[in-house]
Amino acid sequence: MTRARIATTAAYAVQGFGFAVVLTSIPGYKERLGMGDDVVTLVVLGVCVFAGLGSALSGVVAALRGARAVVVGGLLLAALAVAGVGLAPSWPVFFVAIGLYGLALGAVDAAMNMLGIDVERGHGHSLLASFFAANAAGGVLGALAVSGSVLVGLGQPASLPLVALLVAAGAVWLALRLPDGGTTVPGAVAPGGTPGTERPTEAGPVAVGVADDGRGVAALGTVPWVAAGTIALLGAGMLAFPVADSAVSSWSATFLRDVLAASAAAAPLGYAAYQAALIVSRLVGDGLVERLGRVRVVRLGGTLGALGFVAVAAAPAWPVAVLGLAATGLGLGVVAPLAFSAIGDRAREAVATGPGSTGPATPGGRVEDVVGVDRVVEDGLVDVDAGVAPVEPPAGIVATVTDRAVARLNVFTYAGAVLGGVLTGVFATAHHLRVGFVVLAVLAAVSAVLAGAFRPARVALVSVSETTPPA
Repeated sequence: MTRARIATTAAYAVQGFGFAVVLTSIPGYKERLGMGDDVVTLVVLGVCVFAGLGSALSGVVAALRGARAVVVGGLLLAALAVAGVGLAPSWPVFFVAIGLYGLALGAVDAAMNMLGIDVERGHGHSLLASFFAANAAGGVLGALAVSGSVLVGLGQPASLPLVALLVAAGAVWLALRLPDGGTTVPGAVAPGGTPGTERPTEAGPVAVGVADDGRGVAALGTVPWVAAGTIALLGAGMLAFPVADSAVSSWSATFLRDVLAASAAAAPLGYAAYQAALIVSRLVGDGLVERLGRVRVVRLGGTLGALGFVAVAAAPAWPVAVLGLAATGLGLGVVAPLAFSAIGDRAREAVATGPGSTGPATPGGRVEDVVGVDRVVEDGLVDVDAGVAPVEPPAGIVATVTDRAVARLNVFTYAGAVLGGVLTGVFATAHHLRVGFVVLAVLAAVSAVLAGAFRPARVALVSVSETTPPA
């Protein structure tokens, strides 16, 4: 299980590294190909649009080949695209390469979240925030790599193919190390199961269950879907982060310099504070979830993010704005990873209430049933004192439903980035930037209001054939 966690962490880091290299190399594209700011804006938006398409397609490919194949194949495609971007002799070649990179970006983003949820389930406690921290740390390394290549005079036709080789090497290593989404957690044996057939899972304080014997909903041939409304609610709850991330990267230095009269050396400190706080938030986020619960952490994060943006909008001097941006990163940094944790739980509920769920089971019978956790305990359908532990449904049914839902939810990441780009265009002038930060504060407050959508799962799959009838 530790191996799966390390490999998944590495996948997030490799993805963040490549993405940062592509974005922070934009000044080089402009100089090499003679691009104007308007073309660069279209390029960034185009990457987001293609990434949304790649995210949607990843659910289909993952269902056929598994999430690991999508991550590895996507990273190899990304490596090819990065090399193409660096070597492109003209705009048409560049646009094709950057479009392919967008497709790969979205596919890998979605698939690594599928794997992250699966590994998190296997560990039985929150992990996704730390995975996202690895992604942000990879981004820092990518930005430093670009800066270093400029300092030593290594141009894009040489530096980007080298980056492509690193990403490709990472993909090959991950192909040998990553778990396959929806398969057994290595070394795990669920009570009542046999090695290599069941997976342990996260449980609440009263969640109990027994091993399903393989004749439940997974064997019925019908795979449920997480409702579109459920995905939209979680998407709206996490939307503040990609919008804010896009806008802060575009506005913060300009706001500090043009509105608050910061020096050229001080202007980048706002974004640096935001990014540093973002990483800290994700490093401590999993521990906070274990102590406070996911809903409370999201509510606190959204509130802190909103207050941070209000402080920026009202800042009388640039140090206040820097502190506000740090507070924003600290608050909103946990929202996106916890949205993906939540969609994993909604997938479990979709399995429990979708096709194949036949109603209450008879104690001591042979009927497989999906039952609410509270009802399992209150009605004595399982022996709580027997020490049984919860397991996921067989045959990867939860993983299949999760992968589909993750692919759809991940589209909100790029919709938010596009919206952030639109807001940048609307509020780009110095005298409108304060209003722009107020809009971001409202979006962050929406995350706090919708925190209830991030709740843990309320259901468990049980097979009463293995239970002890109540006395």
